[in-house]
Amino acid sequence: MGGMESGTAPTRLSMPRRVAGIAVAVLTVALAVLFVAGVANPWRLVVLERQFGNPLFGAFVVVAGVYIALLLLAPVRNEAVQRGRGQVRMAVVVVGLLALFGWALFGRLFAAEYVEVARSGDGSRAVVVVTPATDERQHARVWEGSGLSARDAGEIGRVCGAVTATFVSNDLVEIEAGYGPWRIELDPGTGAPQQTLGPRCPDGPQPSTPAS
Repeated sequence: MGGMESGTAPTRLSMPRRVAGIAVAVLTVALAVLFVAGVANPWRLVVLERQFGNPLFGAFVVVAGVYIALLLLAPVRNEAVQRGRGQVRMAVVVVGLLALFGWALFGRLFAAEYVEVARSGDGSRAVVVVTPATDERQHARVWEGSGLSARDAGEIGRVCGAVTATFVSNDLVEIEAGYGPWRIELDPGTGAPQQTLGPRCPDGPQPSTPAS
C-alpha cells in the first residue's frame, strides 16, 4: 500500500525533524556550490579562495552534510527491510572517510597564510604576502577591492625575509623585501601589476607581459 515499505508500518517524520533535515540539505547544497565555485573561482574572489578553495575539505564537509540529512530525512527503522537506505548510508560513510583521510594527508597543499602589508589610502587596494603551508617561498600579490568583493588582481613576485610595502599612489607600490626597494606600477582599472619581480629574490622588476 502507499506509504508502506514491505511490512513496515507507515510512519511520518516529526515536523521539527523534517524542518531540520530540509535545512541541512539546503545548507549542504549551498556549501557544495560554494566549494565548486571556490576551486574554479573564475572571478578570482579572495573570499572564495581563502574559505572555499580546498576541494578535499569541501568534499568532507559536503559528504558530512549529506549523511546528516539522510539521518534526519530517511531514517532506517528496520535494517532488514530498508536495506537500500542502509547501503546508501554506508556508501556515504565510506566516501566521507576517504575525503577525511585525503584532507588530513593532502589538505595542506591548498592552505596558505595571508598577511596584508600595505593598503592604499582609499582602502581599495592592498599588497598581501602569501606563504603556502607546504612551501617557505613567499609571494606578494595585489588585492583589488575590500571585504567580500576583494579579488586577486595579480602577483608582484617572489619576496624574501621581512616584507614592507607602501602605496606611493593608488597605481604605484614601493616594495622592499631584503632587496630593493622596487617600484611596481598597477593598472589603473584592474590593479594588475605591470611589472613583476624575477624568480630569484635579488631580481628586480620585469615587465609582466612581453612588450608589444
